[in-house]
Amino acid sequence: MDFALTGEQESFRRAARAFAEKELAPIAGERDETNVYPVELFKRMASAGYLGIKFSSQYGGDDGGILAAAILFEELAAAAAGITLGVYCHVVLALTAIDRIGNDAQKRRYLAPGIRGDKLGAFGSTEAGAGSDITAIATRATRDGDDYILNGAKLFCTNSPLADFIVLSAVTDPEKRGITLFIVERDAPGLSVSRALKTLGMHPAQTAEVVLENVRVPSANRLGEENRGVPNMLTAFAEGRIVAAAFAIGIARAAFEAARQYVLDRVQFGQPIAKNQVVAHRLADMDTDIQAARLLTHQAAWLADNGRPFVKEASQAKVFATETAARIAAQAMHLQGAFGYVLESPAQRYYRDTHVLEIGEGTSEILRNVIAKHLGL
Repeated sequence: MDFALTGEQESFRRAARAFAEKELAPIAGERDETNVYPVELFKRMASAGYLGIKFSSQYGGDDGGILAAAILFEELAAAAAGITLGVYCHVVLALTAIDRIGNDAQKRRYLAPGIRGDKLGAFGSTEAGAGSDITAIATRATRDGDDYILNGAKLFCTNSPLADFIVLSAVTDPEKRGITLFIVERDAPGLSVSRALKTLGMHPAQTAEVVLENVRVPSANRLGEENRGVPNMLTAFAEGRIVAAAFAIGIARAAFEAARQYVLDRVQFGQPIAKNQVVAHRLADMDTDIQAARLLTHQAAWLADNGRPFVKEASQAKVFATETAARIAAQAMHLQGAFGYVLESPAQRYYRDTHVLEIGEGTSEILRNVIAKHLGL
Protein backbone atom coordinates (compact mmCIF):
# COMPACT_ATOMS: atom_id res chain seq x y z
CA MET A 1 0.00 0.00 0.00
CA ASP A 2 1.57 3.28 -1.17
CA PHE A 3 0.53 6.51 0.56
CA ALA A 4 2.90 8.75 -1.37
CA LEU A 5 2.04 10.77 -4.45
CA THR A 6 3.70 9.62 -7.65
CA GLY A 7 6.52 11.72 -9.07
CA GLU A 8 4.13 13.14 -11.65
CA GLN A 9 1.53 13.99 -9.01
CA GLU A 10 4.12 15.63 -6.80
CA SER A 11 5.37 17.73 -9.71
CA PHE A 12 1.80 18.74 -10.44
CA ARG A 13 1.25 19.70 -6.79
CA ARG A 14 4.36 21.89 -6.78
CA ALA A 15 3.31 23.58 -10.03
CA ALA A 16 -0.22 24.19 -8.70
CA ARG A 17 1.19 25.67 -5.49
CA ALA A 18 3.52 27.96 -7.45
CA PHE A 19 0.62 29.11 -9.62
CA ALA A 20 -1.60 29.75 -6.60
CA GLU A 21 1.12 31.66 -4.75
CA LYS A 22 1.78 33.84 -7.80
CA GLU A 23 -1.74 34.43 -9.12
CA LEU A 24 -4.09 34.08 -6.14
CA ALA A 25 -2.32 34.73 -2.87
CA PRO A 26 -1.22 38.33 -3.63
CA ILE A 27 -4.79 39.45 -4.33
CA ALA A 28 -6.65 37.34 -1.76
CA GLY A 29 -6.93 40.02 0.91
CA GLU A 30 -7.75 42.81 -1.52
CA ARG A 31 -10.52 40.86 -3.26
CA ASP A 32 -11.93 39.81 0.10
CA GLU A 33 -12.30 43.50 0.94
CA THR A 34 -13.61 44.71 -2.43
CA ASN A 35 -15.86 41.69 -3.22
CA VAL A 36 -14.65 41.80 -6.83
CA TYR A 37 -14.01 38.53 -8.65
CA PRO A 38 -10.91 38.31 -10.93
CA VAL A 39 -12.67 36.87 -13.99
CA GLU A 40 -9.47 37.15 -16.01
CA LEU A 41 -8.05 34.37 -13.85
CA PHE A 42 -10.07 31.75 -15.73
CA LYS A 43 -8.06 32.27 -18.91
CA ARG A 44 -4.78 31.91 -17.05
CA MET A 45 -6.03 28.77 -15.32
CA ALA A 46 -7.12 27.37 -18.67
CA SER A 47 -3.68 28.05 -20.14
CA ALA A 48 -2.14 26.15 -17.24
CA GLY A 49 -4.50 23.21 -17.89
CA TYR A 50 -6.26 23.51 -14.54
CA LEU A 51 -9.86 23.99 -15.72
CA GLY A 52 -9.73 20.64 -17.52
CA ILE A 53 -7.84 18.73 -14.86
CA LYS A 54 -10.52 16.08 -14.31
CA PHE A 55 -11.95 15.84 -17.84
CA SER A 56 -11.22 13.82 -20.96
CA SER A 57 -8.60 14.99 -23.43
CA GLN A 58 -11.26 14.43 -26.10
CA TYR A 59 -12.73 17.77 -25.04
CA GLY A 60 -9.47 19.50 -24.18
CA GLY A 61 -9.08 18.12 -20.68
CA ASP A 62 -6.03 16.72 -18.94
CA ASP A 63 -7.34 13.24 -17.99
CA GLY A 64 -6.15 13.89 -14.45
CA GLY A 65 -9.04 12.41 -12.50
CA ILE A 66 -10.49 13.17 -9.08
CA LEU A 67 -7.25 12.86 -7.11
CA ALA A 68 -5.55 15.41 -9.36
CA ALA A 69 -8.51 17.74 -8.87
CA ALA A 70 -8.26 17.27 -5.09
CA ILE A 71 -4.56 18.14 -5.17
CA LEU A 72 -5.25 21.23 -7.29
CA PHE A 73 -8.09 22.59 -5.19
CA GLU A 74 -6.21 22.14 -1.92
CA GLU A 75 -3.45 24.36 -3.31
CA LEU A 76 -5.83 26.96 -4.73
CA ALA A 77 -7.91 27.16 -1.55
CA ALA A 78 -4.82 27.55 0.62
CA ALA A 79 -3.98 30.69 -1.37
CA ALA A 80 -7.43 32.29 -1.76
CA ALA A 81 -10.59 30.40 -0.83
CA GLY A 82 -13.07 33.06 -1.98
CA ILE A 83 -11.55 33.13 -5.46
CA THR A 84 -11.27 29.35 -5.56
CA LEU A 85 -15.00 29.00 -4.90
CA GLY A 86 -15.78 30.51 -8.30
CA VAL A 87 -13.42 28.05 -9.99
CA TYR A 88 -14.94 25.21 -7.98
CA CYS A 89 -18.51 26.01 -9.06
CA HIS A 90 -17.41 26.25 -12.68
CA VAL A 91 -15.31 23.06 -12.78
CA VAL A 92 -16.69 20.76 -10.10
CA LEU A 93 -20.39 21.59 -10.44
CA ALA A 94 -21.31 23.02 -13.86
CA LEU A 95 -18.70 21.33 -16.07
CA THR A 96 -18.82 18.05 -14.14
CA ALA A 97 -22.60 17.82 -14.60
CA ILE A 98 -22.18 18.27 -18.36
CA ASP A 99 -19.27 15.83 -18.48
CA ARG A 100 -21.08 13.11 -16.54
CA ILE A 101 -24.58 13.53 -17.97
CA GLY A 102 -24.35 15.44 -21.23
CA ASN A 103 -24.18 14.16 -24.79
CA ASP A 104 -21.34 14.78 -27.23
CA ALA A 105 -22.94 17.88 -28.74
CA GLN A 106 -23.45 19.45 -25.30
CA LYS A 107 -19.89 18.66 -24.31
CA ARG A 108 -18.53 20.30 -27.43
CA ARG A 109 -20.74 23.36 -26.99
CA TYR A 110 -20.24 23.88 -23.24
CA LEU A 111 -17.63 21.58 -21.70
CA ALA A 112 -14.87 22.22 -24.24
CA PRO A 113 -15.24 26.05 -24.13
CA GLY A 114 -15.48 25.83 -20.35
CA ILE A 115 -12.16 23.99 -20.23
CA ARG A 116 -10.62 26.64 -22.51
CA GLY A 117 -11.92 29.43 -20.30
CA ASP A 118 -14.05 30.80 -23.13
CA LYS A 119 -17.30 30.16 -21.27
CA LEU A 120 -18.02 30.37 -17.55
CA GLY A 121 -20.59 28.10 -15.91
CA ALA A 122 -22.80 28.22 -12.83
CA PHE A 123 -24.97 25.61 -11.13
CA GLY A 124 -28.39 26.24 -9.59
CA SER A 125 -30.25 23.80 -7.39
CA THR A 126 -31.10 25.48 -4.05
CA GLU A 127 -34.38 27.36 -3.72
CA ALA A 128 -36.19 29.16 -0.92
CA GLY A 129 -38.03 25.95 -0.03
CA ALA A 130 -35.50 23.40 -1.26
CA GLY A 131 -32.02 22.96 0.14
CA SER A 132 -31.09 19.57 1.54
CA ASP A 133 -34.35 18.22 0.11
CA ILE A 134 -33.57 18.61 -3.60
CA THR A 135 -36.91 17.00 -4.52
CA ALA A 136 -38.76 19.97 -3.01
CA ILE A 137 -37.84 22.43 -5.75
CA ALA A 138 -40.65 24.56 -7.16
CA THR A 139 -39.07 25.64 -10.45
CA ARG A 140 -41.15 24.16 -13.28
CA ALA A 141 -40.27 23.16 -16.83
CA THR A 142 -43.27 22.68 -19.12
CA ARG A 143 -42.91 21.05 -22.52
CA ASP A 144 -43.85 23.27 -25.47
CA GLY A 145 -43.14 21.53 -28.76
CA ASP A 146 -39.39 21.05 -29.03
CA ASP A 147 -38.76 23.47 -26.18
CA TYR A 148 -39.31 23.74 -22.45
CA ILE A 149 -40.69 26.80 -20.68
CA LEU A 150 -39.02 27.38 -17.30
CA ASN A 151 -40.47 29.37 -14.41
CA GLY A 152 -39.08 29.69 -10.90
CA ALA A 153 -36.07 30.94 -8.96
CA LYS A 154 -32.75 29.64 -7.65
CA LEU A 155 -30.96 30.95 -4.57
CA PHE A 156 -27.24 31.02 -3.74
CA CYS A 157 -26.19 30.44 -7.34
CA THR A 158 -22.45 31.16 -7.33
CA ASN A 159 -20.98 32.57 -10.58
CA SER A 160 -24.43 33.46 -11.93
CA PRO A 161 -23.70 37.22 -12.26
CA LEU A 162 -20.64 36.34 -14.38
CA ALA A 163 -21.72 33.13 -16.11
CA ASP A 164 -22.33 32.41 -19.78
CA PHE A 165 -24.55 29.45 -18.92
CA ILE A 166 -26.25 27.96 -15.86
CA VAL A 167 -26.94 24.28 -15.21
CA LEU A 168 -30.14 24.14 -13.18
CA SER A 169 -32.89 21.79 -12.08
CA ALA A 170 -36.63 22.00 -12.71
CA VAL A 171 -39.69 19.84 -12.10
CA THR A 172 -40.91 18.16 -15.29
CA ASP A 173 -43.38 15.71 -13.73
CA PRO A 174 -45.18 17.36 -10.76
CA GLU A 175 -47.18 14.24 -9.84
CA LYS A 176 -44.12 12.03 -9.50
CA ARG A 177 -41.76 14.86 -8.50
CA GLY A 178 -39.76 14.12 -11.61
CA ILE A 179 -36.84 16.54 -11.93
CA THR A 180 -34.74 17.31 -15.00
CA LEU A 181 -31.51 19.25 -15.51
CA PHE A 182 -31.14 21.96 -18.15
CA ILE A 183 -28.35 24.11 -19.53
CA VAL A 184 -29.70 27.65 -19.73
CA GLU A 185 -27.92 30.47 -21.52
CA ARG A 186 -27.25 33.39 -19.21
CA ASP A 187 -28.70 35.90 -21.72
CA ALA A 188 -31.89 33.90 -22.39
CA PRO A 189 -34.96 36.19 -22.47
CA GLY A 190 -36.79 36.03 -19.14
CA LEU A 191 -33.73 35.06 -17.10
CA SER A 192 -32.54 37.66 -14.60
CA VAL A 193 -29.83 37.63 -11.95
CA SER A 194 -29.90 39.71 -8.76
CA ARG A 195 -26.93 41.62 -7.42
CA ALA A 196 -24.40 39.46 -5.62
CA LEU A 197 -25.50 38.58 -2.10
CA LYS A 198 -23.47 39.74 0.88
CA THR A 199 -22.08 36.71 2.69
CA LEU A 200 -20.06 36.09 5.85
CA GLY A 201 -17.12 34.65 3.94
CA MET A 202 -15.96 33.81 0.42
CA HIS A 203 -16.39 37.49 -0.44
CA PRO A 204 -14.93 37.51 -3.98
CA ALA A 205 -17.29 34.74 -5.15
CA GLN A 206 -20.33 36.17 -6.87
CA THR A 207 -23.39 34.43 -5.41
CA ALA A 208 -26.87 35.61 -6.40
CA GLU A 209 -30.51 34.72 -7.00
CA VAL A 210 -31.57 33.61 -10.48
CA VAL A 211 -35.16 34.25 -11.56
CA LEU A 212 -36.76 32.51 -14.55
CA GLU A 213 -39.91 33.97 -16.09
CA ASN A 214 -41.12 32.02 -19.11
CA VAL A 215 -37.58 31.20 -20.17
CA ARG A 216 -37.61 29.13 -23.36
CA VAL A 217 -34.98 26.38 -23.42
CA PRO A 218 -34.55 24.09 -26.44
CA SER A 219 -34.80 20.36 -25.80
CA ALA A 220 -31.22 20.09 -27.09
CA ASN A 221 -30.25 21.77 -23.81
CA ARG A 222 -31.95 19.20 -21.63
CA LEU A 223 -29.16 17.52 -19.70
CA GLY A 224 -29.71 13.79 -19.48
CA GLU A 225 -33.03 11.97 -19.56
CA GLU A 226 -36.22 13.68 -18.52
CA ASN A 227 -37.14 13.12 -14.85
CA ARG A 228 -33.69 11.70 -14.06
CA GLY A 229 -32.35 14.89 -12.51
CA VAL A 230 -32.12 13.66 -8.92
CA PRO A 231 -29.88 10.62 -9.55
CA ASN A 232 -27.92 12.68 -12.08
CA MET A 233 -27.28 15.40 -9.49
CA LEU A 234 -26.35 12.86 -6.84
CA THR A 235 -23.76 11.41 -9.22
CA ALA A 236 -22.16 14.81 -9.77
CA PHE A 237 -22.42 15.77 -6.09
CA ALA A 238 -20.66 12.61 -4.91
CA GLU A 239 -17.51 13.50 -6.83
CA GLY A 240 -17.83 17.11 -5.78
CA ARG A 241 -17.75 16.18 -2.12
CA ILE A 242 -14.25 14.79 -2.51
CA VAL A 243 -12.99 18.02 -4.02
CA ALA A 244 -14.91 20.03 -1.40
CA ALA A 245 -13.02 18.10 1.27
CA ALA A 246 -9.72 19.01 -0.40
CA PHE A 247 -10.91 22.62 -0.60
CA ALA A 248 -11.44 22.61 3.17
CA ILE A 249 -8.03 21.07 3.77
CA GLY A 250 -6.45 23.93 1.84
CA ILE A 251 -8.03 26.53 4.12
CA ALA A 252 -7.14 24.49 7.22
CA ARG A 253 -3.55 24.24 6.07
CA ALA A 254 -3.30 28.00 5.46
CA ALA A 255 -4.77 28.75 8.89
CA PHE A 256 -2.43 26.25 10.54
CA GLU A 257 0.67 27.66 8.83
CA ALA A 258 -0.23 31.21 9.82
CA ALA A 259 -0.75 30.16 13.45
CA ARG A 260 2.44 28.10 13.49
CA GLN A 261 4.51 31.02 12.26
CA TYR A 262 2.87 33.38 14.72
CA VAL A 263 3.56 31.24 17.80
CA LEU A 264 7.18 30.82 16.71
CA ASP A 265 7.61 34.59 16.32
CA ARG A 266 5.53 35.83 19.25
CA VAL A 267 7.62 36.24 22.38
CA GLN A 268 6.01 36.49 25.83
CA PHE A 269 7.68 36.06 29.22
CA GLY A 270 11.04 35.83 27.50
CA GLN A 271 10.37 33.02 25.05
CA PRO A 272 8.31 32.20 21.94
CA ILE A 273 4.84 31.14 22.97
CA ALA A 274 5.39 27.96 20.92
CA LYS A 275 7.56 26.80 23.84
CA ASN A 276 4.44 26.59 26.01
CA GLN A 277 3.36 22.98 25.99
CA VAL A 278 -0.35 23.79 25.72
CA VAL A 279 0.34 25.80 22.55
CA ALA A 280 2.65 23.19 21.05
CA HIS A 281 0.13 20.43 21.72
CA ARG A 282 -2.64 22.40 20.07
CA LEU A 283 -0.53 22.81 16.93
CA ALA A 284 0.32 19.10 17.05
CA ASP A 285 -3.37 18.22 17.15
CA MET A 286 -4.15 20.61 14.30
CA ASP A 287 -1.50 19.06 12.08
CA THR A 288 -2.70 15.56 12.95
CA ASP A 289 -6.26 16.42 11.98
CA ILE A 290 -5.13 17.92 8.66
CA GLN A 291 -3.16 14.78 7.84
CA ALA A 292 -6.13 12.57 8.73
CA ALA A 293 -8.48 14.67 6.59
CA ARG A 294 -6.11 14.47 3.63
CA LEU A 295 -5.79 10.68 3.93
CA LEU A 296 -9.59 10.29 3.96
CA THR A 297 -9.90 12.59 0.95
CA HIS A 298 -7.19 10.92 -1.11
CA GLN A 299 -8.62 7.50 -0.29
CA ALA A 300 -12.05 8.56 -1.59
CA ALA A 301 -10.45 10.09 -4.69
CA TRP A 302 -8.46 6.91 -5.35
CA LEU A 303 -11.62 4.82 -5.09
CA ALA A 304 -13.48 7.11 -7.51
CA ASP A 305 -10.61 7.15 -10.01
CA ASN A 306 -10.42 3.35 -9.93
CA GLY A 307 -14.12 2.77 -10.48
CA ARG A 308 -14.83 1.49 -7.00
CA PRO A 309 -17.75 2.46 -4.73
CA PHE A 310 -16.87 5.74 -3.04
CA VAL A 311 -20.07 7.48 -1.90
CA LYS A 312 -19.62 6.61 1.79
CA GLU A 313 -15.94 7.51 1.74
CA ALA A 314 -16.61 10.79 -0.07
CA SER A 315 -19.21 11.69 2.55
CA GLN A 316 -16.84 10.80 5.39
CA ALA A 317 -14.05 12.86 3.84
CA LYS A 318 -16.24 15.92 3.43
CA VAL A 319 -17.74 15.77 6.92
CA PHE A 320 -14.38 15.31 8.60
CA ALA A 321 -12.41 17.76 6.44
CA THR A 322 -14.93 20.61 6.56
CA GLU A 323 -15.55 20.33 10.29
CA THR A 324 -11.80 20.03 10.85
CA ALA A 325 -11.20 23.18 8.80
CA ALA A 326 -13.76 25.18 10.78
CA ARG A 327 -12.27 24.02 14.07
CA ILE A 328 -8.67 24.67 13.02
CA ALA A 329 -9.50 28.13 11.63
CA ALA A 330 -11.11 29.05 14.96
CA GLN A 331 -8.16 27.71 16.95
CA ALA A 332 -5.66 29.45 14.68
CA MET A 333 -7.42 32.78 15.13
CA HIS A 334 -7.47 32.29 18.90
CA LEU A 335 -3.76 31.45 19.03
CA GLN A 336 -2.99 34.77 17.33
CA GLY A 337 -4.90 36.69 19.98
CA ALA A 338 -6.07 40.20 19.14
CA PHE A 339 -3.93 40.17 15.98
CA GLY A 340 -5.99 37.29 14.62
CA TYR A 341 -9.21 39.22 15.21
CA VAL A 342 -8.38 42.38 13.26
CA LEU A 343 -9.38 42.58 9.61
CA GLU A 344 -5.80 43.14 8.48
CA SER A 345 -5.03 39.59 9.53
CA PRO A 346 -5.86 36.69 7.19
CA ALA A 347 -6.77 34.61 10.27
CA GLN A 348 -10.27 36.05 10.42
CA ARG A 349 -10.71 35.44 6.67
CA TYR A 350 -9.89 31.76 7.09
CA TYR A 351 -12.38 31.61 9.94
CA ARG A 352 -15.15 33.21 7.86
CA ASP A 353 -14.43 31.22 4.70
CA THR A 354 -14.61 27.76 6.25
CA HIS A 355 -18.20 27.68 7.43
CA VAL A 356 -19.99 27.54 4.08
CA LEU A 357 -18.13 24.33 3.25
CA GLU A 358 -20.06 22.56 6.01
CA ILE A 359 -23.27 23.52 4.20
CA GLY A 360 -22.68 23.27 0.46
CA GLU A 361 -22.51 19.94 -1.40
CA GLY A 362 -24.56 18.33 1.37
CA THR A 363 -24.65 19.53 4.96
CA SER A 364 -22.77 17.56 7.59
CA GLU A 365 -26.12 16.30 8.90
CA ILE A 366 -27.23 14.99 5.50
CA LEU A 367 -23.88 13.35 4.89
CA ARG A 368 -24.03 11.62 8.25
CA ASN A 369 -27.36 10.19 7.06
CA VAL A 370 -25.60 8.94 3.90
CA ILE A 371 -22.84 7.33 5.96
CA ALA A 372 -25.34 5.74 8.33
CA LYS A 373 -27.31 4.32 5.39
CA HIS A 374 -24.17 2.66 4.06
CA LEU A 375 -23.68 1.16 7.51
CA GLY A 376 -27.13 -0.44 7.30
CA LEU A 377 -28.57 1.87 9.95
